[in-house]
Amino acid sequence: MRTSKTDQGVRDQSKVKPTLAISFSGGRTSAVMTKLCFEKFKDTHEIAVTFANTGCEHENTLRFVDQCDKAFGWNVAWVEAIVTMGERKGIRAKVVTFETASRNGEPFEAAIKKYGMPDRNHPHCNARLKTEVMYAYLRDELGWKRRTYWSAIGIRADEMDRVSSKRIQNKFLYPLADAGWTKEDVKRECASWGFDLELKGEHYGNCTFCWKKSNRKLMTLAQESPQVFNFPIRMEAAHGWTNNTDTNKRVMFRERRSALDIIELARTRDFTPYSDAELQDGQLISMADYDVWLDTGSGCGESCEIGADD
Repeated sequence: MRTSKTDQGVRDQSKVKPTLAISFSGGRTSAVMTKLCFEKFKDTHEIAVTFANTGCEHENTLRFVDQCDKAFGWNVAWVEAIVTMGERKGIRAKVVTFETASRNGEPFEAAIKKYGMPDRNHPHCNARLKTEVMYAYLRDELGWKRRTYWSAIGIRADEMDRVSSKRIQNKFLYPLADAGWTKEDVKRECASWGFDLELKGEHYGNCTFCWKKSNRKLMTLAQESPQVFNFPIRMEAAHGWTNNTDTNKRVMFRERRSALDIIELARTRDFTPYSDAELQDGQLISMADYDVWLDTGSGCGESCEIGADD
């Protein structure tokens, strides 16, 4: 399905197919979007499916990507950021596999060493570790020039707040959002596959400790699996002043909270832990009453989609 630059150079240009990049984040919604797009366009388009690994995704996310690829034959390109220190060196892409993919945050740490800690005021992690990596792979490995192709992204109709305001400028497609697919539609489709994204809840979605998640999600993680904060704890200690011209040491979480602060809040504050909403009488019902402080977040679900930093 993918064609190298060498192959492209000898093709009959009159037979060149239009190109479509599909960004598979590793979540259910993204998987359904990839399946539908692949089935619809595989005979009419040259398709490249990419999964950008930060090294901080849950192991079951990686397994789900691998299962989808093997079940549906997408030929997913697993890519990771290559970060070169220096002002004039941008992000490049390294091709890995399920077996060789980073699992200890190596790409993420490399980006932090150069660009500093990501947080609400410095939201560069998605761009450096997802969006730019996909562009670099398509450019360097396939010879696709940016903005000569559309990129399909897995966001639903019930999460339109996650759609990029620059969707046309960046040639982003949101097939499920535009077609009116909801979370329940996605769950119904995935239920027919015979395998699933086996996370305890969407609060474990990639990256596990994401600073964009709500306080309720983060505090629930801190109670259930405090080890997921080991990486941000280490990064905050080592790189709080990296590429930082602020007067305060940079920490990852909103309201200038550190990873240790999140763990302490989870230990000392009474709150109803996060759980995925359930379907009752045809409507999704949350298991906890909405609270502005606890539940304000970026709208991110179980996945991190390209373009989220725009």
